Amino acid sequence: MRLCGPKLSTCFFVLACWGTIMLLLLGIFFQTKSVMLLKDIGYDEERYESAAMSCFIAGGVYFVIGGLSYWQKVVNDRYSALEPETTTIMF
Repeated sequence: MRLCGPKLSTCFFVLACWGTIMLLLLGIFFQTKSVMLLKDIGYDEERYESAAMSCFIAGGVYFVIGGLSYWQKVVNDRYSALEPETTTIMF
């Protein structure tokens, strides 16, 4: 079942890969209480844990979106292989 075209599925896949990596790394940095994030959160330990959990959840959502985008990419590749090639002449 096609939900989106090949360009959109590729775009979503790239963005989902980047979002997953970035949010998982940010969650790890929050969990280890990185000094670089001290100005953003402050000294509250509970806020670090909450921010880390939020980043991990958002990274999981991006991972699911990446899986769906990859599935659409495969479906679009199969449809393009089944369709006959048409040649258009541009003037």
